[in-house]
Order: sequence, then structure tokens, then C-alpha cells
Amino acid sequence: MASDLFGSFLSTATGTAASTSSSQALVDAFKLSKKPAVDTLTTRKSTLESNRSFYTGLKSRIDSLVSQIDKFSASTAQTKFKAKSVTSSNTAIATVTADGTATIGINTLKINQLANNDILVGKQLAIGSSDLFSPTGTDMTFKVNSKDVKVTIAAGATNEQAMQAIAKAINGVTDINVTASYIKDTSSTGRLTITSSNTGSDNKITFNDNSSGVLNALGFNNVDSSATDRTQAVSGNTQAYYKSSAVDNLNAKAEINGIQITRGTNSISDVIAGVTLNLLKPQDVAEQSLTLTTGIDTTAVTSLINPILTAYNDALKYVKSNTNLSRNDPAINSLYSSLRSLSSQEITSVTSGDPKFLAEVGIKAASDGTLSISDSTKLTDLLKDDPNKVANLFTGSDGFAQKINGMVSRLTGDTGIIKSKTTALNSQIDYTGKRIDKLNASIETQAQAYRKQYESMLSSYMKAQSQYTSLGAYTTTA
Repeated sequence: MASDLFGSFLSTATGTAASTSSSQALVDAFKLSKKPAVDTLTTRKSTLESNRSFYTGLKSRIDSLVSQIDKFSASTAQTKFKAKSVTSSNTAIATVTADGTATIGINTLKINQLANNDILVGKQLAIGSSDLFSPTGTDMTFKVNSKDVKVTIAAGATNEQAMQAIAKAINGVTDINVTASYIKDTSSTGRLTITSSNTGSDNKITFNDNSSGVLNALGFNNVDSSATDRTQAVSGNTQAYYKSSAVDNLNAKAEINGIQITRGTNSISDVIAGVTLNLLKPQDVAEQSLTLTTGIDTTAVTSLINPILTAYNDALKYVKSNTNLSRNDPAINSLYSSLRSLSSQEITSVTSGDPKFLAEVGIKAASDGTLSISDSTKLTDLLKDDPNKVANLFTGSDGFAQKINGMVSRLTGDTGIIKSKTTALNSQIDYTGKRIDKLNASIETQAQAYRKQYESMLSSYMKAQSQYTSLGAYTTTA
């Protein structure tokens, strides 16, 4: 082949430019003749890389499927099928939530009073004055909620500075369960306020001046913090007062099904089993009671089931997408067949007489084998009857989740099929890549050798041609 190429290019080469062009053309023609061998290896490498990409994608989908399986293996999985929902007839007045222990039915709620934080307001003080807190001193101690509070009021401090120091001292005590604030109520006056961290009468604010004179200077001696009725002795801005003089008014008051209840918080979870009431607004006497309706939370259950169905569908469709592998790889073909048949398999671990097939709870397979909840009414009816009948199909020892787990377990892990296939493909891709590099290098070496050989022959040819021309001219003149 090389001699044919040499002859062809020698016959057309004339001049330096032509010889260079024909030399490169010779190299290109030789490389082109070797291209099929390179293309064969390149195609093989591309196929191997495509297969590796498939297994990488399969691993991702199997991992997603396993993560969903784990949710149905958790100790709390069974209870999630018992989800209940509860609605309020007026969510501006109260919102409600329910857990699986709630009883299906209707209750009524009338909110008479919300729970409040206790607030103690100090008397109004002229902020520019500096003679109220006298004598001043270091570590003057008083008590708030039975906690010692130490404060230092510097000599000559203004009332504003003194109140700021007192607020800082109170807020610096751990677990005192109040927040103190200095409030500048006018341009020339200010007040100290103390607010309980939590609502209800159990969190009422108590104090003791301890003869420090600090709290008395704020007018706190105008009220008795230990009394049930804390009405101030002197009303007005000149003395301290509780915003709510009656301790009982710190509690929430409501009627549940006509029964009076009192709690120290607006979030009440110990009145109706499994139901949490969030009180938002008190009602007028003439207003109608709210209606609270508790039922099966089918949405929560479908939100629990749908992710595993989605992951299953994704894996099934992905395996089917690579027809070459699914046809030629026994492991992949077996996985597809097993996944496809899963929806029709009997769940043997359920109680006798309970549903044994996914279709019995409203889950059906489409023509391509993908699963979906196609009959939510059937699912809801079974959840009302006994949520365990649905749960057991997924969480049982032979349930849907465990059946999938058995199918994919041999694919995953360091000894699984995906790992071994990927390792083998990496090795083949590396080997094929080296063969391509070696073949390309060999072709390049041969091409350059042919170039040199051709150029040498061309040089000899041109020299001979020149000699022949010179000899012809000599013969003519002679």
C-alpha cells in the first residue's frame, strides 16, 4: 500500500511547495487508512463509558429507593399511618393540630380569655433627676421571682441611668424568667417594666425589696406581689402597678363542649386527646362556639407513601431505559423483571383477612409497571377502619419496603453488583483508552517514517529529473 501511495504522490509532485503538500497529503491518506481501527476502539470505549454512566445513575436511584425503605423500617413507621387532621371553623380565632391518637369526631370550643404575660410597671420618674436613688451603693440586693439581683448605682447617677442599670442587672440573672426594660414614656420621664417570660398565673412576677430601697424607689411597695388581688394602693403614674391586678386573669379560659377549662398557656394539648389547641383571639359572649372536626389525614399518609412509589417508579423506568443492558446483562434483566412483578406479589406477613395486595388499598400499576395511588377513597376507608391494615402492607417483615430491599440489597455495597460492574468497566475503559493512545502513537510514528521515506525518494527523483534535463540540453547543443 505504501509503494502505491509513493508512486501516486511522486507522479504529481513538482516543486518545493508541491512536494510539501504531497508529503502532508501522503501522511493524511495513511492516517485515514488507519482510521477504522481507531474508530472501532473509540466506539468500544464510548460504549463502555455509557454503561458505566448507566450504573452510576442506577446507584443514585437505588440509593434514593433505599433511603425511602429506611423510613418504613423505623420504629415510628407504623404510627405515621394513623395520622389525623383536625380543622377549625374559624382559624382567625383558633387553629388546631392533631396526632395519631386523636379520636375522629367533632368538638366545640369557645374562647373567653387568652393567657397573658404578667407585667409589672414601675412608677414614672423624671429622667434628669439624680436624687431618687439615695443612698447609692455597690451590690444593693433585691429579689425578683426569688432570685437575688445585685445592682450598683453610681453616686450622682440620673434616674434614667439608675433604671437602665437595674434593667441590666435583672436581665443578667440566669433563669429569672422575666425581662426588664427601660421605657422612656415621655421626653422627660421614664419607667422600668418587668415582663414574665411565659404566660399564666404560675409565671406571675414576685419581688422583695430586701430593704435595699431600689424597688421601693420604683414604687413597687404600692402593690403586694404575693396577693391574689394585686390592686395598687394608690393609682396613677406616681406609683407602680401590675397590668393585670387579678392573677387569675393571666390564664386562658375556654369552654370545650360546654365544659369550663383554665390553662396558663394559649397552646393547650392536654384537654382533647391527641389535639393541640392554639388560641389566638377571645370571643364575645354572643359569638358562636367554634367547631373542631377531626378525621383521617389521608393527605399525610399519601405523602408518606408517594415518595417510595416515586423512587420505585424512577428505578423501574431507568432500568428499562437502557435496552442493551437490560437485554444482555442478566443481573439488570432480573432486576427489571423483579421490580415489574412486585406490585402483583402477595404480602404474606399481614394478619389473616387483611389486605394482601397493594391494589386492595388503592395502589395500582400502569401499563409500564409504575405505581400510583389511583383510588384515594379506598385508601381513606381502610385508614378509617384500621390504619394498621394499610401500614402492615409497607412495614411488615414481608411488606412492600422489605420486598424492594431484598431485590436491591445484592446490588449495593462494596460487594454488590453495581460496585463490581463499575470497577470492571473502569478497568476496561482504562485499558481501551491506552490501546487507543498506543495505536494513535504507532500510526503517527509510521506516518512520519513514511513522510521521511517519501521526501527522500522525492529528493532523489527531483535530482534525477534535473540531471536528465541537463543531459537533454547538452545533447541538443552538441
